[in-house]
Amino acid sequence: MKTKLIFLLFSLSGIMNVSSCKEDNFDKMPPETQSGKNTFGCMIDGELFVGGCCAPWMTAPLTVTYSKVSNKLSIEVWGKMNGNSAGSIGMLIDSLQQSSTQNFSLANYFPHGLGECPNYSTSNDGMCIITKLDTLNKIVSGRFEFVGRCADWNFNIMDSTATKKITQGRFDLKLNVINE
Repeated sequence: MKTKLIFLLFSLSGIMNVSSCKEDNFDKMPPETQSGKNTFGCMIDGELFVGGCCAPWMTAPLTVTYSKVSNKLSIEVWGKMNGNSAGSIGMLIDSLQQSSTQNFSLANYFPHGLGECPNYSTSNDGMCIITKLDTLNKIVSGRFEFVGRCADWNFNIMDSTATKKITQGRFDLKLNVINE
């Protein structure tokens, strides 16, 4: 009985994960909105990355958390490039402020698959402008860009000349607010 219950829970989790990968248009940049549409897009070295799909088993394709007490915003998005799974982009902002240009505490791009570089990251750099932060309606929107340098799994730069340039970034996401 216990084994069947565990299998049922895993099956439901898988169905929920697959259903969260809605059939959006991954061939064009999502419009810049501020209504919590759960959209995310950017260019990575000139190629379109659209978020909202392709997350590993039991991982949400869009995870957005804002801590009111520490005033930190964390975003992790899995997405596609050229019709294929492209990995994830993660961003962390300390001391979040609306309508001001801020540096990322940490920003990274983890490409899909095993390559020469496990991730491209930057710390205390890049640019993010929060265009909307609404903790009542749980919406965060903004624009961003950063240059990630080849780093190991602990975010230590391995090769400062191997980079990924993330530009024209925009997001309009539903916010998980903690410490309310």
